[in-house]
Amino acid sequence: MREKFIKQINQFLTDIFNNIIAFEQRTLTESKSELTISDIHTIEQIGLGGKKKMTDIAEAMGITLAAMTSAADRLEKKGCIMRERSDSDRRMVFLSLTRYGRVVYKLHERFHKRMVEKVIKDFSEDELVILSKALSGLNEFFENNKK
Repeated sequence: MREKFIKQINQFLTDIFNNIIAFEQRTLTESKSELTISDIHTIEQIGLGGKKKMTDIAEAMGITLAAMTSAADRLEKKGCIMRERSDSDRRMVFLSLTRYGRVVYKLHERFHKRMVEKVIKDFSEDELVILSKALSGLNEFFENNKK
């Protein structure tokens, strides 16, 4: 019986991941945006908190600094981010969102909020606790296996 649930849950997780990516891509395409899903997720990682070190963003995203530099180049050209070198250490680069980048961030945040609200709208408090615990465990698995 447990094996059946393992297969079913694995299929759900795979389908959910693929469906989220496809839905985000479709939404970007329909909006005629020049941004890619990768751009959106980089913007999401930079966040609204002000300047973030480019090395920290790359590490959080699990990409190389070279890949992060390419992503930053694209986002800077698209007007989404600002790049600033440290005065004390010119090798250190900070990224922050422009006004346009903050708008994109907030729109994407709203998209995710609506998605979650739709999923949990009929859940009881007990069901929300169980779902939250399950997703926390799944997230912990990935966090512990990043490298």
